[in-house]
Amino acid sequence: MSKIALVIGHNARSQGAVRVTDKRSEYDINSDLAAVIRDLDPARYVIVRRTHGTGEIGRAYAEVDRLGVSASVELHFNSAEAASATGTETLTSGTTNSARLARGVQAGMVRALGLRDRGVKVIARNGRGGASLWTGKPPAILIEPYFGSNTGGCAVADRNFSALARAIHEACTAYLKGA
Repeated sequence: MSKIALVIGHNARSQGAVRVTDKRSEYDINSDLAAVIRDLDPARYVIVRRTHGTGEIGRAYAEVDRLGVSASVELHFNSAEAASATGTETLTSGTTNSARLARGVQAGMVRALGLRDRGVKVIARNGRGGASLWTGKPPAILIEPYFGSNTGGCAVADRNFSALARAIHEACTAYLKGA
């Protein structure tokens, strides 16, 4: 059976952005999201955690390669200085399969959350998030379902947490069927 790696963004020591509503970090909340997605079809997913230190992303994606998965989805949420920043976006390397997975996951997340569609964005190797998209062998995407710096976005994500997990799972399943 083909599998998808769910890579939890950031690490236990450097946990990424913090939500304004409950002070939960990207690493914390996305650990929960990864578990909910995995539990929808445990045979379909593996969870990969980044570890702190030089080469963090390289180590994580070496593990993705070792696992022999068909693709990876790195879980994040966005943050901005402007509390009004809102929306859902997905980052892709732009390769055929990465872009196909990104389009499916983006559409599902937008349906699940109902936030502004910020689109699928192609990121260069040296762009922000590029290392996560280009380091491993399988197609990779990086998701930003909402802004943790926006109170409304956090509320929408909390209300629709299960729907978000299902949307990501359904898009991954559709991707694997078409692979």
